[in-house]
Amino acid sequence: MTTFRQSLKSVTMQGLDTLVKLRFALIGIITVGLGILFGYLIDSPEAGELIISIVVVVIVLAIIINKPLNGMLVWLFFAVFLETWVNIPLGAGIPDLSFSRFTIAFLAIFMLARAAIGKFRFAPIGLAEICILAAPIGIMIAAPLSVHPKGVIQEAISLHFTPLVMYFFAKNLVKNEGDLHKVFWTIAILGFVSGVYAAYEHATGNILFVAKGKEIGKLFRNESGIRIIRGIWGSTGIMGRALAAAIPVTFYLFLERKRTDICKILLAGMLVAQFYGIYIAMARAPWYSLLLALFIMQFFYPQFRKVFVVIALVTAVVLWTTWDQVSESDAANRVNDKVSTLEKRDARWQAGYNMWRAKPIRGWGFDRYERESGRFRTDGESKNFTAIENDYLYILVGSGLVGFLPYLTFLLAPLVNSMRLFFRARAPDWSGFIKPETIVIYWAVILCLAITSYSAKPARSDVKLMTFAVAGAVVGTHELSLRGLKTKKPFS
Repeated sequence: MTTFRQSLKSVTMQGLDTLVKLRFALIGIITVGLGILFGYLIDSPEAGELIISIVVVVIVLAIIINKPLNGMLVWLFFAVFLETWVNIPLGAGIPDLSFSRFTIAFLAIFMLARAAIGKFRFAPIGLAEICILAAPIGIMIAAPLSVHPKGVIQEAISLHFTPLVMYFFAKNLVKNEGDLHKVFWTIAILGFVSGVYAAYEHATGNILFVAKGKEIGKLFRNESGIRIIRGIWGSTGIMGRALAAAIPVTFYLFLERKRTDICKILLAGMLVAQFYGIYIAMARAPWYSLLLALFIMQFFYPQFRKVFVVIALVTAVVLWTTWDQVSESDAANRVNDKVSTLEKRDARWQAGYNMWRAKPIRGWGFDRYERESGRFRTDGESKNFTAIENDYLYILVGSGLVGFLPYLTFLLAPLVNSMRLFFRARAPDWSGFIKPETIVIYWAVILCLAITSYSAKPARSDVKLMTFAVAGAVVGTHELSLRGLKTKKPFS
């Protein structure tokens, strides 16, 4: 019997050695085999998209199994590129499995499974997490009143629940300063890619990374001749909003890098690309929101104050010496552009406010504004508006206070906590992995979202993903310290 075992062990070891020696050949054979199989199965564009979607799902699942935080980072970075292209249909009447949806499902299932065996501990539920569920449900309640009830349910999931739940995952998966920096680096790199792409499209006119099924639309803004950036984010306005969210985060990584090395030089280049991208995006709301955010940052972030003063002085000198050219530039034309008045945005907001006052609790239902707003105009005209151009009023008119109050509470709860954390983090006995300067970055990012949401209804959730990832990673991770409880070391 012993001889048999030794012989079996010897054969097994020889087999393993052979497999190791032939591993590259085996990988090649498997790759070629899969290529032939996929080539045989892909007999139409739809089949090809389905196969690619399945492959992406498997890759993301493997990443999440290895480390859930990395899966969240992949979602944060690639959502803007893959959301509409990676899609698995589940049959009539069932929402398709999009990139964000299956990532959310995998993260939740794997976190629950690890918690069940004692290898993961969820952070205590706070007010923000309650609102993550309450806000989409409040919006869904308006579905029977809406023009397209099924569309409202889909929108409540994709445009509201999807970005809101990012806060929950960031709060639970970010465990230390290293994890926080991974989140920040992901946002910074996404901003860098966006800035470089904006420069590319502006210079060449070539449009890449367009969402599936989306029409490109007009390429220039009215009669000004200013090019509209259509790739990646879908519009100039959303491109500007994404860059406004990324620039404060990139500044933080740059300033926290104490020594001048290749990473700091890279971050400086990323900032240049992001600033150039937001400049050529020619979207005023992101400009104003970013300028205000940076202005406020310098009061609470001493290191940034020095950089801000230098940037302000250099900018002032450049503007003074080149004012003739600046006054004739696209940027000056954009700042002085009266297009918002032509669009009668104030009248849109006033009509929406009057509609909400008429039905403040449940609202009118979504898409009713486009059919009823003419009756509530105060500018002497009666034609219905085509869009309300305000994210807050859009939710208020569509779902009333039932949908809006949970969303507003979600925005305010971390903000209030952050103010308390700012003073707590200054204490000598502070044990958290964030600093007061980190909280200032969250303020800058949430301020940019708050201001830009006032001038438009976001057509996609990707910008909010960035903002709420910062909120969860910075504020959500330290809620326990505000409850008078010691932060227990969580399971990895």
